[in-house]
Amino acid sequence: MDQRDDHEATKATPAPPTPELAGVESATVEPGPADPAATQVVAATPGPPRSRARWLIGGGLALAAIAVLVTAVSFLGARPIPEALKYAPADSAIVVELRPELPGDQRQRLGNFLANFPGFADQSTLGQKIDEVLQRIVSESNADIDYATQVKPLLAGPMVVALGKDALSSMASGGSPDRGSVVVVATTDGTATCDSIFGATTAGKAHRGVEIRIAGDSTACAVRDRAMLIGTAASIGRALDARLDSSGIDMSAMYRTARAALQGDQLATVYAEGGALRAVLDSMSTVALANPASSLVGDWAIGGLRVVDDAIRFDAVADPVVGTAPSGAPTLAPAAESRFAGVLPADTLGFVEAHGVGALLERNIATMGADPGQAEALGQLQQGLAMLGGLDNVVGWIEELGVAVIPTGDATGGAILIRGTDAEAAKARVTQIRNLLVLAGTGTDITVSDVDRAGVTVTTVDLGNLADLAGTLGVPADSIGNARLTFSMARRDDLVIFAVGTGVVERILDTDASSSLRTSATFNRAMDLAGVKGDLHAYVALESAIGLVEKLGPADVFQGTWSTELKPYLEHLAAVAWSSSNVGTTNTSSFVLTVK
Repeated sequence: MDQRDDHEATKATPAPPTPELAGVESATVEPGPADPAATQVVAATPGPPRSRARWLIGGGLALAAIAVLVTAVSFLGARPIPEALKYAPADSAIVVELRPELPGDQRQRLGNFLANFPGFADQSTLGQKIDEVLQRIVSESNADIDYATQVKPLLAGPMVVALGKDALSSMASGGSPDRGSVVVVATTDGTATCDSIFGATTAGKAHRGVEIRIAGDSTACAVRDRAMLIGTAASIGRALDARLDSSGIDMSAMYRTARAALQGDQLATVYAEGGALRAVLDSMSTVALANPASSLVGDWAIGGLRVVDDAIRFDAVADPVVGTAPSGAPTLAPAAESRFAGVLPADTLGFVEAHGVGALLERNIATMGADPGQAEALGQLQQGLAMLGGLDNVVGWIEELGVAVIPTGDATGGAILIRGTDAEAAKARVTQIRNLLVLAGTGTDITVSDVDRAGVTVTTVDLGNLADLAGTLGVPADSIGNARLTFSMARRDDLVIFAVGTGVVERILDTDASSSLRTSATFNRAMDLAGVKGDLHAYVALESAIGLVEKLGPADVFQGTWSTELKPYLEHLAAVAWSSSNVGTTNTSSFVLTVK
C-alpha cells in the first residue's frame, strides 16, 4: 500500500471522539504537521451526559463566587467601627460618637446644606468656615481656651464619650455624673500631648505600659497612638483594658445590631443600653405601677444625626419591647399616611397626628387589666369612663387624632381633629357632646348655637365669663379675670372638628384637594424625608411660625441680636417634620430640618 492508500485508510477510519467533543454533532480538526494540506471532518457520536460530580463542582464554585461577592459588598458598604470606639467598655450605659472629620458623603452634603446660609456659599472654604464657627463658640463659652492649640488637634477623627452605669444613675438622681465611669476618647492629629491640651501636667501611675498624666485635681489624660483619653485615672484604665483586651463596645453584639440599624454615614450617634435605662426609669418613677419602665424600653436604643438632600435628619431606632397583649386586645394600626393633611389648609402653621389612637388606648387598658399590680389604678380609671358611657363610647370609635394651628387673617386659632371609625359613630358622639353642653348650660351663662355651612352644622359654644365658671369648679375667680371662652365644633362624614378661634372650623370645611396642605411643596418635601407613612406625624412650617412669633412677641425682644445675628440664618429654614412608626421589628422615628 502506497502512501496515498495509507492516507485514504486514515480518512476511512474515524477517530474516537475526545471528551471535549462529546455530544457535539461535528467538528473540524486543523491539519496536523504530517499533512498540512489535509483537513479532517470527524463525525462525533453523542457522548455520555456530564457527571453529577461535575455539576456539583460547578454549582459549588458559582455559589462560592456569589458568597464572596455578597461578603465583599457587605464589607465595603458597612460603616467601619472607629478605633476610638474600641476604648469604650462593653458595659457602658451611654456611648456618644461624634465625627468632626465629616465621614463619607457628609462633608459634601453638609457643604450643600450650609451653602443656603450667609457666608457658606464657597464650598472651597468650608473647613475654614467651620473652624471660625467653632472658634467663636469656644471663645464665647470659655475665653481661657485657645481653639487652635487646645481643641482643633482633638478633632482629627472620631470622638467618643462613654458613660458607665454609675454615671447614668448619679445624673438621674439629679447630681453630676460620676466621673469615675466617664471617659472621653479623641482622635488627634498626632501632635497633641496632655501638656499641650491641659497645660502643665504631672506624671501619674502608668497603666499597662501607657503613661497617665494628671491635670489639676482629678482630671487624667493619656495618649496611645493617635488616641487621647480624658477622664479619671480609673476610667482611663478601664478604657485601656477594653482596647488592649478587645473587650470594648465594638465587640458587643447588641451594640453592633443597634449601629447597623442606622443607615449611611453619621455626623453623630448616641447609643443607650436598655437595662441601664430601665433601672434609671424605675428609680425615678413616682407612680405606683408594677415595672413601669419595662413597658417603655427594650434592650437598646440608638440615634444618629446626618445630612440628607439639603436637610438635617435625626433617626432614632429602638429595640421593641417584647411582650404579648392580653387575649382580645385590639391590634395596633398599620403605619399610614397623614389623613389630616388632606383637610387642613395649605398655610397651616403646624400639626401633630396620631393613628390608631382608640385601639392603642384600649390595648394599654387591657394590658393594665392583666397586671395585678395595677388593679387599683385600673378601677379608678374604669369608674371615670363609666360616667361617660364606658371605654368604647369614649375612645373605641377614634381612629386618628390630631391637633393643628391655623392662621385666620390677622389671628391664629387651634383645632382638634378626630377621624371616627365611620360617619355614624362620629355623628353619635357629636350629638352626645352637644346634648351634654345644652344640659350643662341650663340656668347658666353658657350658650349653644348652630349655623349651617354648605350642609354641615357648625355648633358654637360660648362658655360665658370664665371667672364664674371657675367659681363653680372651686378655682379662685380673681385668678381668671373677665375672660370668655368660645369654641366651635362640626362633623362632616367621619371627621369631627373642635376649634378655638374665629373662622377656624370654616377654614377647614372650605379646604379641598386644590387648597389642602398636600399641595404645599414645603410640607411634601419635609414629610418625604421624615417618612410618609407612620403611626405619628408632626410638622411645623418654620417660616410662618417665626413670622407669627415676631408678630406676637414684644417688639424690643426682636431687635439687636435677633435681627442682626439670628434672623439672617433662621429665615432660610423651611420646615420641621417628624414621623414615627412602632410597627415592625424596630421602633423608628425620624426628625428632619429642611431649608428653602
